[in-house]
Amino acid sequence: MKIKNINLFIYLFLFLSLIKGQSNPHVIKQYPFVNYDSNSIHFFENNLSFSNFYSKFDSLVTSGKGKINIMQFGGSHVQADIWSHRMRKNFHNNFNLNGGRGFIFPFKLAKTNNPYYYNVTYTGEWNGYRNAITKHQSTWGVSGITATTTDSISTFQLEFKGDDTPFYDFNTIKVFHDTDSSSFCLELVSDTSLISIDVNEELGYTEFKFNKHHEKLAFRIYKTDFLQTHFNLYGLSLENNDNGIVYHSIGVNGASTSSYLRNQLFTPQIKTIKPDLVIFCIGINDAFEPGFCAKCFENNYNLLVSKIKEANPNCEFLFVTNTDSYYKKRYLNKRAFEVQTAMQNLAKKHKAGYWDLFTIMGGLGSIKTWEKNGLAQKDRVHFKTAGYELIGDLMFSALMKEYARFVSIKTKNIEN
Repeated sequence: MKIKNINLFIYLFLFLSLIKGQSNPHVIKQYPFVNYDSNSIHFFENNLSFSNFYSKFDSLVTSGKGKINIMQFGGSHVQADIWSHRMRKNFHNNFNLNGGRGFIFPFKLAKTNNPYYYNVTYTGEWNGYRNAITKHQSTWGVSGITATTTDSISTFQLEFKGDDTPFYDFNTIKVFHDTDSSSFCLELVSDTSLISIDVNEELGYTEFKFNKHHEKLAFRIYKTDFLQTHFNLYGLSLENNDNGIVYHSIGVNGASTSSYLRNQLFTPQIKTIKPDLVIFCIGINDAFEPGFCAKCFENNYNLLVSKIKEANPNCEFLFVTNTDSYYKKRYLNKRAFEVQTAMQNLAKKHKAGYWDLFTIMGGLGSIKTWEKNGLAQKDRVHFKTAGYELIGDLMFSALMKEYARFVSIKTKNIEN
């Protein structure tokens, strides 16, 4: 089959889904209070539509070859990895494009909540430091969380679980940690398939390569010299040679835009990922701060964008508005409107996409309706699993709508 015809088939599939009243096959459950008509990616210049990302994505879909990295940043909405995992599974299940798990953090080491689909166990005493907690002083990487041990011997293990989770095997592990003389040694627990170990001091990681794929890992950390004082773990990247989408989720409970600017190793670690599309969902915690400053909020985002563009100048961005929320369960958080305006300004400045989740939810006070329908928590800030999954389906729908438009334009250009 010619690529032109494959593209046309994909476009027709998406188009038929749209005219049937659903943006993609995943948005099955319809709620009268959700503003489905607003569920689109907005661009403030007609000629913009994630051309770099969709060109690369289209090539991957039609040829089955290539690797695409997507990163989603946020606070507690993302740390639990329900919304982002729904996005990940939508890409994998719809297009059979599972490119591996990518960047991951063993949150249990840092004494905070872990995504449900992988187990983390450890020995020794570990302390967790989050960029969102002002009194915490540490070095942070892209994850915004650091797990530290001063035990002379300790271990940690990670294993994927459950039949309902995708198959995330890997044959390469990058462990991000301090690589200077003050750091304890890192050793992979005996594995005969290990073929190489490489320490990258510039970007701050140790890379382990295997001659077969794995679904779990185990490491030992130990002291060999009196100059060694600690071990800081900043995260891991689980990689393979498969073609497909790698969807990295970066979330820290309570994190604001200023929190991520505390991450000293942010840019070096982003360089190891080189994201093609970054989805920014940071803002709900900014809007709860007593001295919220919309201009400062925009400036913080400008700095984050510049750090990512340093790693990949061709990276494209999607700015997502805050979800609706209440302050102390009783007071409407009207700063959602200021965040809306700020996100629009950022999308215009950086020639990026804008997704108005606040309006899609139903606008001011809508989270109360989501709560009554079993989609949001009683705190009227966070969501239940079904709510986060619905948001993930809506976002995926919006991205696929724009992809359908991209394919339609490309097909017409080929025919002409």
